[in-house]
Amino acid sequence: MNSTLDGLRVALAFDWLTTSGGGEQVLLAAHHLFPTAPIYTSLYAPHNVPQFSGATVNTSYLQLLPYAHKRHQLLIPLMPAAFESFNFKEFDAVISIGNGFSKGIITVPGQFHLSYCQTPPRYLWNLGNDSRNRGRLDSPLRAIAEHQLRIWDVVSAARPDRILANSQTVADRIAKIYRRQADVLYPPVDTDLFLPTEQPTNDYFLSVGRLVGYKRIDILISACLKSGQLLKIVGEGPERNELEKQAQGSSLIQFLGRQPIERLQELYANAKAFLFAGEEDFGIVPVEAMSAGRPVLAYNKGGLTESVLDGVTGMLYPMQSSESLVAAISIFDPNRYDSKTIRQHAKKFSTSVFIDGLRQAVIEGVCQ
Repeated sequence: MNSTLDGLRVALAFDWLTTSGGGEQVLLAAHHLFPTAPIYTSLYAPHNVPQFSGATVNTSYLQLLPYAHKRHQLLIPLMPAAFESFNFKEFDAVISIGNGFSKGIITVPGQFHLSYCQTPPRYLWNLGNDSRNRGRLDSPLRAIAEHQLRIWDVVSAARPDRILANSQTVADRIAKIYRRQADVLYPPVDTDLFLPTEQPTNDYFLSVGRLVGYKRIDILISACLKSGQLLKIVGEGPERNELEKQAQGSSLIQFLGRQPIERLQELYANAKAFLFAGEEDFGIVPVEAMSAGRPVLAYNKGGLTESVLDGVTGMLYPMQSSESLVAAISIFDPNRYDSKTIRQHAKKFSTSVFIDGLRQAVIEGVCQ
């Protein structure tokens, strides 16, 4: 560790620690940089995130509520007060990581508060097709609650001393919603975990990720059914039943559920290409596919426009529709893409690059 960080008392704040995903990868990398830093979070489900078993995790009073970690979305109106209740007076610096609530912690003069923003809350600002807005009845009470949350979200965005965004896409949202400048630091991807194979089978397309609405897995299924292509889908989520109905039992669409890392490595390395149809904040999973040397076919909007080089590491198709993806598939030739070039590009988003950037941001903040 850089000597200027020796003896620095650091704490980490995270929205909720109840499942594993991209945000948790960011938190884990930050914890590797500051291994003695305690983690403050609203809710904690240790059996779902065993990678944090060696960390000191402090939870809010929301943890005491029955079944809270399983239905945390119902507790969103209580999140602001939960994070404001934490006391950070003993620390020199606090790094908050999340999609809106952890940035609202209260620090004191002389402390450096660095916020790593993955996006302003999608469900508050109508950012994409967020499944939390689906199936809920509009009501005056809900409208009032969301109005108050939006006010708090903007007010609390003034609290960090510096904001880092996980992509330029998110930095633009921060400028629009919070009226604050954010510097871009791409999230960490374990590019050493997924490696190319010399002779990939190239006989299927691949999708990996949570089966939620804004990922638009329905577009991938429709496109592969129309083009007669085999699609393997890795992941679980609330949309699975509807997606299986859409696939109508076709042998072209295979739902694999969760897979162990060894199997996932094989699936990445042997895919014809990785398919993506969502408007993502950044998109760690497509970079994992590129780490394995596989090209990515992605919707030309959001964070993937920053990670996928059109014509070099994949293709960007113009419309968020199955027709647009079908057209891309019809002209896609995996032999045009060099796996070594794709992997070399993916390494720009490695964990080591992220940790170096985070370290430098903390040094600059505490030395001001």
